Amino acid sequence: MKRAFFSGVVVVVAILAVAGTANAQAHIDPQPRTIDKHQPAQPNESFPVEERTPPGQIVVEGRVVATVFESVAGMSPEERAANIEKRVIAIAKSNASPDGIVLQARDDWTEVLLDNQMIMAVTEADAKAAGKPRQQLAFEDADSIRQAIRTYRREHSWSLILRGMLKTIFASLCLFLALWALHRVRTSLRERLQRWIYANANREKKSPWQATITYVLPISLAIGAVLRWILILGLIQAYLTVTLGFFSVTREISLSVTKWVFSQLASLARSAVAYLPNLLVIAVIVLITNYVIRLLRLIFGGIAKGEIKIRGFYPDWAEPTEKLVRMLVIVLALIVAFPYLPGAKSPAFQGISIFVGVLLSLGSSSAVANAIAGIILTYMRSFLAGDWVQIGDTIGEVIEKTLLVTRVQTPKAEIITIPNSTVMSGSVKNYSIEAKNNGVIFHTAVTIGYDAPWRTVHQLLVRAASSTRYVRSQPEPFVLQTVLSDFHVSYELNAYTDTPREMVNIYSELHQNIQDKFNEAGVEICSPHFSALRDGNKTALPTEYLNRDYVAPAFRLESVESSRNGNAPEEKPVSPKSQVG
Repeated sequence: MKRAFFSGVVVVVAILAVAGTANAQAHIDPQPRTIDKHQPAQPNESFPVEERTPPGQIVVEGRVVATVFESVAGMSPEERAANIEKRVIAIAKSNASPDGIVLQARDDWTEVLLDNQMIMAVTEADAKAAGKPRQQLAFEDADSIRQAIRTYRREHSWSLILRGMLKTIFASLCLFLALWALHRVRTSLRERLQRWIYANANREKKSPWQATITYVLPISLAIGAVLRWILILGLIQAYLTVTLGFFSVTREISLSVTKWVFSQLASLARSAVAYLPNLLVIAVIVLITNYVIRLLRLIFGGIAKGEIKIRGFYPDWAEPTEKLVRMLVIVLALIVAFPYLPGAKSPAFQGISIFVGVLLSLGSSSAVANAIAGIILTYMRSFLAGDWVQIGDTIGEVIEKTLLVTRVQTPKAEIITIPNSTVMSGSVKNYSIEAKNNGVIFHTAVTIGYDAPWRTVHQLLVRAASSTRYVRSQPEPFVLQTVLSDFHVSYELNAYTDTPREMVNIYSELHQNIQDKFNEAGVEICSPHFSALRDGNKTALPTEYLNRDYVAPAFRLESVESSRNGNAPEEKPVSPKSQVG
């Protein structure tokens, strides 16, 4: 790992050295300028400058040769510069000697000539815009053109092209070594960190420092991956800039790309510096919001614990009210800080904000309805977390109340999620509220025939309830006769319990006890249906209501054969036990 890191440092230093050499060669003239000793030195004269149009620069393969400022013969400065650039390149490609460049003064301009062919003209307006005398400006431009021609010819020689190819190969090798070293360092460091994270994550006991590092390191690895790609892109950009600068044909592209990159970085830096006052305002807003939220947490925490009491404000309202007020505080802070966010005033940012707002308003109608219903249910106090309730067809314990849904765990260990709007639109049975006071009533019904005395049935049902677990002895169980049907009586047993969550077990054990008590007493649990001829049936009244000498009447039967022979039917008495019932 140390060797890879050292190799990476060496490669980066080599690339920077090559880049510095290329830039130095691109900006330093290969030969010193020669100044005509017979040309008198003239002091610089200052003229008022009035820029009407943007100046045009004469650029030959990335180097600025001269600048023209004024329009001439209907041509703009940019057009003049382009034409002069073509003439200079044409002369550089020819065999003409640049030493033959001379100046010829006219009344309003000075011509730069080569073999009686004009290369460019320096006007009084150009000299005035440059702040120099016309003759001095023309002399400097002519000297720059001579140097540009010599440089162009030298850089298009085979020796410099071969040298640029060798430098390109060296720069490519440096780039490859840098990327390889970066990959080795990244792989080695990542493997070590992952092993350390895995070893500490499986420990049963971890110190606070180890726990913090265990959660921070994965985030650091993700940030490191992003920084690695930024470094790779930076190396590739530097490589392209350096290699393109080795050749005169591509040097202008290299300079343009480098200039664009540095201009963007400079613009980003200026924007960051200009944003510092807004950042300070946002920091103050965040600080104030943080302290307000802490104060709210302190106040509502005291209400929830009962340390702070407000008349009409229940402790179970503390947590949801804190969440609502905290959300309002955060929204208010965002509204105040919004104008200070970067790009908040740009049309694109405002358009996206409007678009997102429209999407939320159109797509969140059900969510808003559930949220409003959740708020209403909170302050209605229909049920609390831990209550045993029936919502619609769902019976169970409320295990969670959120702003949007209510979750109920059934006796079958099923988690039912019910939207709050559905809860609001239906009825809610809460078994836990009264269970905390006198107990909640649960009931079951049995049907017994009229031949069983109702007092006996009452006693048996009450004994069965008293023998059941989770049934309170006070208030005592009681029985209601709800229906007197044609063939049986419906008895409803009511009993109190303070543990409604055991309702399933209570019903199961109660039904078992009812069967046992009735069987022990010899009372049959049935719902009889009678098909009786009233002239031969025993009455359905209980025995205690009959006379002691009561005897069930017998049936009167007729012989079918006697009826066929024309004889009178023969009546045979039937024992009272031979009854239909």
